[in-house]
Amino acid sequence: MLDQANVFPVRDEAALSKRLTQYWAKSGNALVVATISSLEGKSIDDYALGLFNDWGIGDAKTNRGILVLLAPNERKVRIEIGCGLEGVISDSIAKQVIENQMTPLYRQGQFERGTIAGVDSLIAHLQSPAAANDNGPQTQRCRVAAKAKAA
Repeated sequence: MLDQANVFPVRDEAALSKRLTQYWAKSGNALVVATISSLEGKSIDDYALGLFNDWGIGDAKTNRGILVLLAPNERKVRIEIGCGLEGVISDSIAKQVIENQMTPLYRQGQFERGTIAGVDSLIAHLQSPAAANDNGPQTQRCRVAAKAKAA
């Protein structure tokens, strides 16, 4: 977890970091939260994908990682999904999590609570029975990567 935007009190940041580390050890799914003070002129999508790839979120073999990126100064949030989890957490599910769990709390200035609500919802989706029926990569980028890996 990285809290560059200072959204979380230190104690709560440590508790969330511990929770995410334990979740990863138990499930094999890496869930990372980052808050940043600036997108540095980039779109939230480009920044999130770059950070996801730079940090290598998720196991290199399975690519089962998720990044929750919050840029509160620009009022932007993105959930970046690794190719190994796209069948479980689609872009539409990520959008629903942002719109239904996170944004209402963000609008009230409750960035910490909104982020935790989003994390809780993502973990619930990952633990649902439907997650066992992961139907593989959904986006063009991930389908191309899967074909290249298989060749």
